Amino acid sequence: MKNNKILKILVPLTIVLIVFALIGKKAGWFGKAATVKVSVENAEKRTIIETITANGKIQPEKEVKITPDVSGEIVELTVREGDNVEKGQLLLRIKPDVYISQRDRSLAAISQARARLSQAEAQFIQAELSYKRNKQLYDEETISRSEFEQAEASYLV
Repeated sequence: MKNNKILKILVPLTIVLIVFALIGKKAGWFGKAATVKVSVENAEKRTIIETITANGKIQPEKEVKITPDVSGEIVELTVREGDNVEKGQLLLRIKPDVYISQRDRSLAAISQARARLSQAEAQFIQAELSYKRNKQLYDEETISRSEFEQAEASYLV
């Protein structure tokens, strides 16, 4: 009876274990490892493009500060940030109105100075002629000493 009781427990337990083992094997719970599906390709030479997204700050190898000799309003930019430039290349245009008017004023001042120079030369020639004439008249004792000194002072100044 004791054997019969053990048998009644062992047979159903064995059946449950066998069923469990069959289900577990099919489900991949034990036995050989479950297969992992992968994609494959034939080997060939090609360019691999890999993109990395990251945060950061880009620093140039060499930083150049450009300052003009003159100041003014920029009316045209001929290059953009990041462009390569050559020595002597025009980078921008500055509004020339202020410099044109300054040039015109300077040219007018030069013209006035030339006119004053011509006038001073004419006055000098006049004073020189007056001095020579008055000296001759003074030597001949035709004019007074004060008149001669006045002509001499005009000539020397």
